[in-house]
Amino acid sequence: MPMSAQQIVQHATQIARVPGYTVQAGRILNQVLVELTQEYDIAVALHTSTVTVTAGGAGNGTGPYSLPDDYLRMASHEATYLINAIPYVLTQITLAQFDALINQTGLSAYPYNFTTDVSTTPVSFFVYPPPLVQIDIKIRYYGILPEIQQPETSAVVPWFPNQNYLVNRVAGELMRIAGDPRAESFLGDGPSGAVGILRRWLNLQGDKEDAAAVVDLDRRYFGAGRFSFPPSRLTGGLP
Repeated sequence: MPMSAQQIVQHATQIARVPGYTVQAGRILNQVLVELTQEYDIAVALHTSTVTVTAGGAGNGTGPYSLPDDYLRMASHEATYLINAIPYVLTQITLAQFDALINQTGLSAYPYNFTTDVSTTPVSFFVYPPPLVQIDIKIRYYGILPEIQQPETSAVVPWFPNQNYLVNRVAGELMRIAGDPRAESFLGDGPSGAVGILRRWLNLQGDKEDAAAVVDLDRRYFGAGRFSFPPSRLTGGLP
């Protein structure tokens, strides 16, 4: 049965031999959970939302549009919309590439590129070319998960599934605070160190042994690029 935040804190303080450091351990646990969402693409941290873009809206319709407050980064190929039940997949480009695109009154089509500006609050979302009609774009993104309130006394089970990593990481950080020489081994990349435990877990999450490997080429330069369906009499490309 998964341990609660309180149980992880208690276990870590016992291992580190600092039973009075429960508040510090709770803060470290929250810090570690935030770090995991910021540095790694973990499926548990995936969120789904919708961005509605409009013809003639801000920036001639290209944006900016606001993304959710918990947005960190977009998942690969996860900005899509439907037109007459046909899926369109947007390709992410950089802000510099977006700034170099022509955007003038009268220019409009179904968008096939997007970019984000993470320097704004909330994060801004842009599309290109300007939308011809109002479109609801479905996005999947990696987001910040809420912190655990008073983790040293909380019955909440942390979202990250590898609790061995959480216990060893918190214990190692406590040892470092206390000047315990065991800190390096608990935080290191050895078999029982936090870095080693996390690396093995991440490798398993990306294990594609039972799946075919696919080379992902840039949609802007290879193939049709803008569509996720073959040519037909409906979509064009056939006589």
